[in-house]
Amino acid sequence: MTTHSFPVFCGKDCGGDACPLLAVVQHGRVTRVVNNPAGGRYLKGCQRGFNLPLETYATDRILKPLIRVGPRGSGQFREASWEEALRIIADRLSEIRARYGASAVMNCSSAGSLGALHNTPALSTRFLNLFGGCTRLTGSFSNGAARFVLPYILGKEWAVSGFDAATMQYANMIILWGANVLETRYGCEVPQRLMEAKRRGAQIVVIDPRRSATARHAATWWIPCRPGCDAALMLAILYVLITDNLLDRPFIAKHSVGFEQLERYVLGLDGGEVHNPEWASDICGVPHEEIVAFARAYATTKPAMLLPGYSIQRVFAGEETFRLTVALQIATGNFGQPGGSTGSINSQLPAPRVGRLDAPEIADQPEVPVVRWADAVLRGHGGGYPSNIHAIYCIGSNIINQSCDVKKGMAAFEKVDFSVCHEIFLTPTARFCDVVLPTTTTLEREDIGIPWLGNYLLYKPQVVPPPGQTRNDYDILCDLAERLGFLSEFSAGRSATEWIQHFIEQSEISDPDAFRSTGVYIAPDQERVGLADFAADPLNHPLSTPSGKVEIASESYQRKYGFPPAPTWQQPPEDPRYPLRLITPKSPYRTHSQGSNIPAIRERDAHALIMHPQDAATRGIAEGDVVRLFNGQGVSYIRAHLSVDIIPGVVCLPEGIWVELDAMGIDTAGSANMLTSTDGTAPGVSCIMHAIGVQVEKFSAACGEAHQRNHND
Repeated sequence: MTTHSFPVFCGKDCGGDACPLLAVVQHGRVTRVVNNPAGGRYLKGCQRGFNLPLETYATDRILKPLIRVGPRGSGQFREASWEEALRIIADRLSEIRARYGASAVMNCSSAGSLGALHNTPALSTRFLNLFGGCTRLTGSFSNGAARFVLPYILGKEWAVSGFDAATMQYANMIILWGANVLETRYGCEVPQRLMEAKRRGAQIVVIDPRRSATARHAATWWIPCRPGCDAALMLAILYVLITDNLLDRPFIAKHSVGFEQLERYVLGLDGGEVHNPEWASDICGVPHEEIVAFARAYATTKPAMLLPGYSIQRVFAGEETFRLTVALQIATGNFGQPGGSTGSINSQLPAPRVGRLDAPEIADQPEVPVVRWADAVLRGHGGGYPSNIHAIYCIGSNIINQSCDVKKGMAAFEKVDFSVCHEIFLTPTARFCDVVLPTTTTLEREDIGIPWLGNYLLYKPQVVPPPGQTRNDYDILCDLAERLGFLSEFSAGRSATEWIQHFIEQSEISDPDAFRSTGVYIAPDQERVGLADFAADPLNHPLSTPSGKVEIASESYQRKYGFPPAPTWQQPPEDPRYPLRLITPKSPYRTHSQGSNIPAIRERDAHALIMHPQDAATRGIAEGDVVRLFNGQGVSYIRAHLSVDIIPGVVCLPEGIWVELDAMGIDTAGSANMLTSTDGTAPGVSCIMHAIGVQVEKFSAACGEAHQRNHND
């Protein structure tokens, strides 16, 4: 039996984005995916990548263009030819542009596919900007609050404030604050480096409301903190550092401005409350003695690396947490040090030089925060939004399922005149589209991989041919661009294969043949420390902030938004009807909603609401019971799983499962975004997907009758 292996990578928005893998092919079929030895000891894939054949060979793939024939959301479509489908799209987009202007089209594409060419955000932006522009979405469901606030603290240099995973070897303490790095990817090298650090004796501190896989397997110290309360814990740690004289005051003075304002706030010297461990303990649930012990260990163990996860900024006032993680690293002198970190997003370092698809800029292009996309569609100019939206274009995006308030997203698709998506499967979003175009999977197209974190590049050929009539997004958009009159501008006269060759020619890769053969190029410097030059010599390497230093207190932030210049504790709103706090982490087997429909993945990743036995007992809930999870936003039925690995008062529902509504509009699949809202954080207007107030009750006939009454009302 002839067996061949080809270098591949996922190209999905998982936090790895490009992990070196090999596809094993027998008789023209991919039989398995394994790690690529060319990645060495540390660059490894995960179960998401190993599951790629399940996606490629799924029996429910869309293989021909689909035209809607039933109500939106019904899933009623007929198959069509490419000629008919592309003609409908071109005609409808042209009509809407002629009548309302190009900004009447909203680009709802996202990062379903990532690479130098087959990059769904870049492809859609290039296409729609050449179309004449569109209304674009800003921010991010991943780390929007952090990305919003970090430029005010670090200036434009926030974009180079991360660290290479290899520098973890120098850390004597690694603090994973809301970062489940063994399951949620923070770069494909991080898990191996973390476990190596533990073996050599580094202190691994995991701060998380649940005993995650990272807490179970890597932590030497698990500190369970109530979700949404991390800022309170951080302020109390600062209190201990201040009162125990553990601050690195020379480092603070040399590298930052505004720390004295934060210090006065922490100590309550401006008339406010004192933010000591006793105060914080009542809020975050961590015993005050443990807060003191951790603060002292943090201050005296050098270097200490603080890696903040995105979960701690997907909460009410999420901007404050990343302001404080930076402040903590400044306060302890770990900022910009080998084995330390800036407290910023860990991936913020450049990849090696390589060509990639760009998009023309559009002057005064209308923008909407991504968390408010549905509000903008539903309310338009009258609601204070910059455009009246009449069409939605989606590539690589299951936006109804993955954005806040599923039902509002459905209503937005119901309202527009026309919607189109490129998809592999009939997702909840695809079911609401007028035209669905079948696309290829990662194993069916050639591309260059650019990692989320890491100084390397990957290559993959087309491993297997596309099935049916599926096509690459690039080729689809070329055909549409030709019908709309801008093919030469969109394609630059290049095929997909020619673009890949062009990108390699533009790169720093000295041996393209070896790159194509092994699938891996590793750049020389693997131990970069973000803002190390500034940390070593702030006078000659100043930041672009007004002061040239890290702005612990930002006067420009206060002037622009009216928020305090230094970080503060902002009490989240509470409703006694919804006393539990919901968290919505990632599944280790899926990339967000991708794979939710695949039975083999569903079997391995049993979906359930995780509750502490204490919370279940007070509600008469037993293991495996179907429960009603609800708040003012929505309702979902889901099976309960009882576990002591989550703290009382908190329930956990992994995000990404495709929503399934019954006749009364109740979700029966356990889709987390039935419970989230589009309110967002302030001032960043970013998503709130953790620490959401909910209630849980055991499902009963009485529940069903209540649902029916509410539905009838």
